[in-house]
Amino acid sequence: MSVWNQTENASRSDHCRFTDTLFGRSRETASLFKLLLFILLPGMVFAYQSGEVLKHAQELETHGHYQEAANLYEDLARESPDSVEILNHLGVVKARLGKYGEAIAAYRRALKIEPDSVPLLANLGLAHFKSGDFAGAVPPLAHALQLEPQNSQVHTLLAMSYYGEADYTRASRELAKLIGPERSNAMLEYVLAESYLWSGQYDKVLRTFESMLRHAPDSAATHMLMGQAYDGLDRHAQAIEEFRRAADLDPMQPNVHFGLGYLYWKQRKFDEAGQEFRAELRNDPAHAQAKAYLGDVLVRHKDYKAAVPLLLGALKINPKVRIAYLNLGIIYTAQKRYGDAVSTLKHAIQLDSAQADAHLRLSMAYQAMGDAREAEAQRKELERLQQKTRDDLLRKISGPPPLPPVE
Repeated sequence: MSVWNQTENASRSDHCRFTDTLFGRSRETASLFKLLLFILLPGMVFAYQSGEVLKHAQELETHGHYQEAANLYEDLARESPDSVEILNHLGVVKARLGKYGEAIAAYRRALKIEPDSVPLLANLGLAHFKSGDFAGAVPPLAHALQLEPQNSQVHTLLAMSYYGEADYTRASRELAKLIGPERSNAMLEYVLAESYLWSGQYDKVLRTFESMLRHAPDSAATHMLMGQAYDGLDRHAQAIEEFRRAADLDPMQPNVHFGLGYLYWKQRKFDEAGQEFRAELRNDPAHAQAKAYLGDVLVRHKDYKAAVPLLLGALKINPKVRIAYLNLGIIYTAQKRYGDAVSTLKHAIQLDSAQADAHLRLSMAYQAMGDAREAEAQRKELERLQQKTRDDLLRKISGPPPLPPVE
């Protein structure tokens, strides 16, 4: 049984020792014992029945009848509120039912009795993790790992909690310890490389890449990861080469054509970029970024008629694609739809106020509609902006990486 489902052994009940002294008494005390037995018998019968109920609840749990088991565990917990075993079982079945708040409450009750129980701490951490509360998972898992430093399951879950919390620096540190120099776990090694990537440790991605290629030399995903690292290091030619390799290995790999197209787009190779964006949309017609950036290419070619449905389609899928608002603002300004232009350009600024292009276009829209005061205000804002937000491939492909499943 894994650490997530371990339970503590129940202690022997006091009533079991009662019968040890019941026999061999003198005739003079027989009536007294009969009286005591009459008084204690209900308790003894309940203890026997509780044991049978617990056994039945465990059988229900084993066979996946979690709700029925939970009902019995709740009854038992009311009768034996200090039973760590019952409370842990209750937490396990509640978690299996997806009732993580109730599972967490059960584990916390048990931990008040046994605060250094590694199985309880692990189960509590897992319940927080499964509920999406990665920050809440960290303290009990860190405590459990402190108690059992060699517990790889707890260590893995702690690392993945940091990853889920988007604390990629700590995630990479724990994953590196967990994997060790032999690098024998390909899945965790990939997550380690992603953690290095998202924490800006690009040099470590490059070193990890060599090990990953030994495990999966023909992995398109690995070459894409490497391409993102090269892009982060501004080594654009090598980034393009890695994405080309990935596309050759698996042309259906999600985001491979968009990533390659975006790299071309950054190099202002718009025709090559457009071809790759179209290829991505053939694989995934609902790829919002590919629609938006293909629309941008068409705007640059003044093909507004073809661009508009792509840009609107991108925003229907994902209303936070900034470049779609920017290009719609350009189109609406050209069409003298100044009210629409101002509205869409303001949306673009709301999504990223540090990008200068939307302020420039908004200034031009105000100027065209004769609002000199607002146009001047936008020009002053352009002058105020001292730095441009980094716009790299890593954050364009799909946002933060998804969390690998943890059971």
